[in-house]
Order: sequence, then structure tokens, then C-alpha cells
Amino acid sequence: MKILLFGGSGQLGYELKKRASDLAFELISPVTAELDITDREQVKFLTASVKPDVVINSAAYTAVDKAETEIERAFAVNRDGARNVAEACEAVRCRMIHISTDYVFDGLLGRPLREDDPVNAVSVYGRSKLAGEEAVRGILGERSLIARTQSLYGQKGVNFVFTMLKLFPEREVVKIVSDQWVSPTWAGWLAEALLDFARIDRGGVVHASCTGAVSWFHFASEIMRLARPHFEGRKLAQLEETTVAELNRPACRPVYSAFDTTAITSLLGRSPISWQEGLRAFLSEIEVIH
Repeated sequence: MKILLFGGSGQLGYELKKRASDLAFELISPVTAELDITDREQVKFLTASVKPDVVINSAAYTAVDKAETEIERAFAVNRDGARNVAEACEAVRCRMIHISTDYVFDGLLGRPLREDDPVNAVSVYGRSKLAGEEAVRGILGERSLIARTQSLYGQKGVNFVFTMLKLFPEREVVKIVSDQWVSPTWAGWLAEALLDFARIDRGGVVHASCTGAVSWFHFASEIMRLARPHFEGRKLAQLEETTVAELNRPACRPVYSAFDTTAITSLLGRSPISWQEGLRAFLSEIEVIH
């Protein structure tokens, strides 16, 4: 099976490229410097040249707070870029897997979110990603699978786990939000799930995250607990709880955006790993724990 990947330079793209050959996929991914998904003609030409069976679009503008002032750029990538990729897929009649986010919700339901729950994005980033979902579905219908994920971390780029591992030995105190609940997701697991999706002729929306809900504070606490031996007795920061209101970031975030994973369990025939399993696997992979 031939897969064309947009966004291969990101942390999810890195994990997809690392795993694809082992699973007998031919994966082609242009580097960002060579292709901009906001360039409609470039996207159309490349897709027509490759003639893929499936396109995975993980290219996105993800600077959540900067998006509040870079509105045009966020929508250019997350809405218009997604539309360009979908139109290119329609032209060659191939399937598309489009990566979206929990930020299309406000998280006010206070329970794990299902695919059919009402969306209500509360940030520019969230609205731009929701507009991208709508563009893809409007063009491809059931030949598109919208895979929403969240709180992603992996070996490539900046993420919460790497930030915590850096701050623990550097700071005396690290304040972490304790009133926002998520399902932290290891990009390595997600990449394997997406490659499984590539083999399944299924459209619609699926919530693709590790299982379980945890606050950012308790996630940071678990990172510290597992990683403490790695620091070999060095003094580590004291973790203190703070609130979303006290942190006062430019962009609003969903309050409780952990996912209900019933649908993905049915789709794959197995349950996703828990956020704890994902964290352990990642820390083992980067040799922080053994």
C-alpha cells in the first residue's frame, strides 16, 4: 500500500515514517521546505504524481496561543491546507486520513467525549481545525477519516513530556494546571493506529487517543515519579498546582477533553493503550527508564 504523508517533519510524521517500512507500507513524505499545503497547485501536482492509495494529512499550524493573533495563518494551514489536500485526493480518487484535535470541543460536558458530541471550539486554533474537518468531509465524504487526537508527545519536537524533563532539574518550583483534564497520547502508539486505519476502508470521525483521563498536574507528577531515578539523586523541582485562570494564557482550552475510545476499540478490534502505558513506553524508548 502506498501512503502519501503531509506533515512528515512533525512528531507524528516522524513516528509514522519510522514504523511504516516495518509494516510493509511504501510511505512518501515531502519535507516542509519542499511543499507547503497552502499551495493548492503543489499539493495537487504531487498527489497526482504519487498516485497514493491513502493520504495522511498531519500537517498543521499548532501554536495554540500564537494563533489568537496569527488568525489568517492558522486558517490558511488548518482549513485551506486541509481543503487543498482533500481536493487533491478527490482528483485521484484516493482515501484521506486527516488528523484533528480535541480543541474542536469546549470540554464542558465533564465526561469523556464521543465522536457525535456537539463541537464548540473556544480558540482560533480549535476553530481553524474544525473548519478543516468540515472542508475535508464536504469534499470527500465517507472516503475521509477524521482522526482526532490530543496531548501528543513523541521523540521529535517540543512537547509536554520533554518540557517537564528539562524543567525538573532546572527549576525550584514548576507550576502545572490541575483543572484541565486530558488523555495524553504517545505518538508512537498513534502512528501504529493510523497505519492500521490505512488498511481499513472506513470514513467518518474517530477519537484516537490513549485511554484514561488525567490533569496536567497529575501527568507531570507521574512523569517525575517514573523519571526520578534517571536524575541520579539530583534535586528536582517542587510541583505546585495552578489553575487555567491563574495561568491566563491567550487562548482558551477545553476544560475536560479526555476521549471516549469505544469507537476506536471497535474499529481496530483492540483497545488503545492507557496513558500510563504510553508514558512508560515513551520514557523507555528515550532511555529515561528501563
